[in-house]
Amino acid sequence: MWRTSGLPQLKCKPVMPSAREKDWIPSATELRESGVSFKAAQGSGPSGFKFRKNGTLEIPFLRVDDETESRLRNLVAYEQHRQSEGTNYFTDYVGFMDYLINTSNDVKVLRRKGIIKNYLGDDEVVAQMFNKISDHVTIYNSYYSKIFQEVNAHCAKPWNTWMAKLRRDYFHSPWAIFSVLAAIVLLFLTIAQTVVSILSYTKQS
Repeated sequence: MWRTSGLPQLKCKPVMPSAREKDWIPSATELRESGVSFKAAQGSGPSGFKFRKNGTLEIPFLRVDDETESRLRNLVAYEQHRQSEGTNYFTDYVGFMDYLINTSNDVKVLRRKGIIKNYLGDDEVVAQMFNKISDHVTIYNSYYSKIFQEVNAHCAKPWNTWMAKLRRDYFHSPWAIFSVLAAIVLLFLTIAQTVVSILSYTKQS
């Protein structure tokens, strides 16, 4: 109660899962390939998630240690069994992280961005924790529905995926950038030489 007392309440009527198909996002690895970047949020807790217009998904920092799983499971269990109809902040948080994390590669992406601090040592253990912690838990009208919609809209634009692939394949290091620029300059010089040769030949004729 104390941890969630300062968070805004979600004022929406619950709907059936079949009508909430958009309350889902790809994994962290897939989002990165679609041009989404990650950043550790300044705030903490369930309300710390934000999606910026530049394609940056801000996620609250999470310290994963030996007590994390039991703590989250108890919070989810409390929200699932309480009698009031408040927002299930921690249930929705666990669901959000479960979407982001499917494999150890997804954990690695978030860990390298300073979002996850893994004190368990193995990224695969963290992935399995989130994959299992929300088993048999039903999520209605997620607290993060708006963020899901914004992220999916960003990923649906081919331009963002193309730019992400361009940065990953050709601009991942200073030497790669230099090689691309050199290739462009060489191409223009070749075109210029061809044009000069054609004009010279036409003049002689």
